[in-house]
Amino acid sequence: MKKSVGTIKRVIIYIRVSTKLQETKFSLEGQRDDLTRYAKDQGWKIVNTILDVDSGGKLDKPGLNKLLDDVEEGLTDIVLVVDQDRLSRLDTVEWELLKSILRSNKVKIAEPGNIVDLDNEDDEFMSDLKNLLAKREKKKIVRRMMRGKRRRMREGKGFGKAPLGYSFNKETKTYEVDEEWSWVIPFIDDLYLNKQFGMMSIAKKLNDICRTPSGRFWNERLIQLRLTSKAFHGVMEKSFANGETISIDDMYPALRNEETFNKIQTERQKRGNQFNAYSRETDDLHLFRRTLFECGECGRKIALTQHGTKKSPRFYLKHNRSRRVSDQYVCDISINTVRIEPQVRKALADMLKGKHFAEQYVTLDLHANDLIEHEKTIKSLEKKINDLEMKKGRLLDLFLDGNFDKTMLTKKQDEIDVSLKQLMNQKIELSSKIKLLQSNSWGYKKIYEYLQVVDRFEEELSPLEQAQMFGELFPTGKLFRDKLVLYTMIEGVLIDFSVPISEDPNPNHSSKNRG
Repeated sequence: MKKSVGTIKRVIIYIRVSTKLQETKFSLEGQRDDLTRYAKDQGWKIVNTILDVDSGGKLDKPGLNKLLDDVEEGLTDIVLVVDQDRLSRLDTVEWELLKSILRSNKVKIAEPGNIVDLDNEDDEFMSDLKNLLAKREKKKIVRRMMRGKRRRMREGKGFGKAPLGYSFNKETKTYEVDEEWSWVIPFIDDLYLNKQFGMMSIAKKLNDICRTPSGRFWNERLIQLRLTSKAFHGVMEKSFANGETISIDDMYPALRNEETFNKIQTERQKRGNQFNAYSRETDDLHLFRRTLFECGECGRKIALTQHGTKKSPRFYLKHNRSRRVSDQYVCDISINTVRIEPQVRKALADMLKGKHFAEQYVTLDLHANDLIEHEKTIKSLEKKINDLEMKKGRLLDLFLDGNFDKTMLTKKQDEIDVSLKQLMNQKIELSSKIKLLQSNSWGYKKIYEYLQVVDRFEEELSPLEQAQMFGELFPTGKLFRDKLVLYTMIEGVLIDFSVPISEDPNPNHSSKNRG
């Protein structure tokens, strides 16, 4: 390690500002001039001047890393800063690391009029105090900035960089459509919704046309951000550290409408919960690919899984994992769709033939016994709701008695709230169903009107279009070993269609007898 000879001290000047605005307006040159003059007045030799334009709250800054490298190579005796907070505002661990590097290399921190020797306990105490105050000041600055931004948002005045497809007009202080890039969002939407492309394939298509406005390659993350942003139907939405989210409508001219945005979010949920979008354009999609299924035995998600070869695929409705993690319960339900799909297609055709055929799959008339059973179910739901509400009330007493802390109280309350919401929704749906079945408006005509769109859909629609239509008609379903129940909303009421599953032609296959 090299060290200075004689009494001439070597010094590295370290200059930092937090923003480009400070850099261009005043701070960098001001610090450079003041510190250079001070070092010369002290008779010190300036061996380097290092600049950083970054937040003081991070140790990993290019300039600071270069400074520490020079310190460890023994190139300086002093680090000169306009104020210690140019070096600090770090958290405790990072501040201790910075001090240890300076201390082990016998390097002091200097400010105009003051030198801090980290080997001196009093100096180190004052240095720690300054770091603490600097962090506190930083937090105050951030809070003031956030208050200003929140106030601006509440006043309907946006801020921030214009999203892709827009530019900011400084004269009118409004966001305008950027004609050069406004085509991108409709292009992405069309590939995602209509052509069933995955995000990787969309990125590839865009890269075949152009790079991003900044010259980068398109990737899945950039596509996801465009699919999930509300900006493109006009909404500026900002979330702040205090948990508050503020939205301003009509801040941007719309490049997609809100209906398209909602379709995209539904599509994303389906892809995440049920299937992976094909990475290539395809017109051969399984009929069930657009419907979310759950198990009628254990309540877990059922996946549509492909086996076999690409040319001769076999599809199964089954669990991705037979064993439930929470209690190790094993549910091995697995049904080849050749036992279900023909039955479903037959059911759709039957329900358009007449009331007699439709009654095989859906309740059209409410009989006395049905009404009694439904009322029993509602009473059972009401009891469960009442029990949960009482349990939630007792939680506060247990918390006040010191049986658990506030975090546990919140967790348990949230769990009960989720259960309450599910039970109340079930009660509302069942009550609405009874009301609809008892009304004069319910009957075969309503079923026919709802399902007539599938008439001849096998002849007129591609497999992709059939799957899309089936998914819209029946967004959810429940799988049992002997039947598939499909759910749809008619006039705000959840209606179920029960389709029988054909007998298993190979019940004694070795794969089904694993002990």
